[in-house]
Amino acid sequence: MEKEWWQSKLRELESPDKRQEALTSMYTVINKQSALPRHQIVELLLRAPALYDCALKDEDAEKEPVMNVAIDVIRSCLEQLQLDIQDAKLPEMLSAALTHPNPAVRSVVLSCLLKKLRAQIHPQPLPSSELLFYVLDELQQPETQASVVAMDILNMELTNWLTDAGVQSKLVQLLQQNEVVCCRVYELAVMLAKHSAASLSSVEFILDAALSELDNDDVLLMSSVMEILVPLAEQNHGLSYMERRRVLDIISSRVERIEENPLDALILPSIMKFFGKIAAVQPQKIIAGYPQMLACLFQILESNDESMLPTALDTLANLTSTVQGKMLMQSHFQPAMEQLLRKYSAHMKLLSPPLKIRLLNSLDVIYTLEGNPSTELNKILLGWYECFAGGQQVNHIMELLNTPFPDLQLAALGLLKTVCQYDWGIKAVQKTAGAIEFLLSRQQDLDKDVKYLKWQIMQLLSVSSEFTATETVRFTAYVNEGPLYQQSVVNIATEGQGGQ
Repeated sequence: MEKEWWQSKLRELESPDKRQEALTSMYTVINKQSALPRHQIVELLLRAPALYDCALKDEDAEKEPVMNVAIDVIRSCLEQLQLDIQDAKLPEMLSAALTHPNPAVRSVVLSCLLKKLRAQIHPQPLPSSELLFYVLDELQQPETQASVVAMDILNMELTNWLTDAGVQSKLVQLLQQNEVVCCRVYELAVMLAKHSAASLSSVEFILDAALSELDNDDVLLMSSVMEILVPLAEQNHGLSYMERRRVLDIISSRVERIEENPLDALILPSIMKFFGKIAAVQPQKIIAGYPQMLACLFQILESNDESMLPTALDTLANLTSTVQGKMLMQSHFQPAMEQLLRKYSAHMKLLSPPLKIRLLNSLDVIYTLEGNPSTELNKILLGWYECFAGGQQVNHIMELLNTPFPDLQLAALGLLKTVCQYDWGIKAVQKTAGAIEFLLSRQQDLDKDVKYLKWQIMQLLSVSSEFTATETVRFTAYVNEGPLYQQSVVNIATEGQGGQ
């Protein structure tokens, strides 16, 4: 269509009564055309103030359809534009959208930018920092709708500009905003710091600001910052930085002084999560270095405090998720581990179903291994299992299979499948009355996923040398029939006597 037609439609947007019809016409035409002239039409629309006026949020619900169509037109224009990241005019062209009061508009533009950046086969740095300033401004918006997308863009592009004085000044300015904005900047700094030691050095002033929050009386802010800092420990250069700044010591000391400040009990779950996640990648550092943290963890796990148990269960799973973690827990905390696993046996009878599932999932991680265990590790896991089960049997697990909760059944069978990876686990099944019969049963009322897990366990039993040839044939037949096999029922009709 001619440029004059588009200009006339933009003029119609000045009149509130004509907006809906004009926008709908524009949207229809844009989506019918495979490629509108960029300079004549697309850029004209993206620079048109009237279009952005239509996209303003309004408390009047009757104006919402106009706003939605206006946003659709902007999105379609951006898709037609085929954004050229290297175009020096791009920041100016997108400025009206990137500074728009409606977060939905900003989100559309940022999402298009992110999509284009991810599609680059040979990524090139932005020609200037101008576009990045608009994206950085999104971090101080009260809404979170577009800030997540902005963080992804900055994580990809800001590394090339970290030494730029203007960018550093902007980051300092953002750190002077409210706690929400500061936490976004802290999270961005952690994302960037993970790239390399050089990147970490460039954002060290932000990380130092984040660490200062760890000695804050605001326990909710401290919890948020700890959660943000965890990924930093995944790289050696990040962990080295945290060690130089004595982060773990600072947090650990708050646990030691918890009686002096009872409010700190509120941050115990966050502290446990922090240490547990670091232990998943650096088990030696946590298990051998912070015994007081482990003592606190065991105390929580042996309690019946259902508000604290979920995080504590996950933390123990993180501590024991690696071979090194399992070995260290045995060498440093054998009596405590064995006592705790006996307590888990009692928890299985008393906790609510959701927490039983959490506990079973935690145990599943403890017993999970990639590859075959060493003789020493196999012995450790057997000892732990017998503390939990009260011997070489699976009664605790079988009891949970008689509940009406499919999720609980799945968690119990998941643990049973994991222990059946070991010879001692298969022997425990073998020695438990009714266990084999349940696994071989074809109950039609069971959840489909439960049936599939039963079948997977029978696969393990069918190749075990612990059973007789007759049992193995029976197990193999079950496996060959498949998880959803249904036994056919034959009804024999008989003719009634005396009826002609």
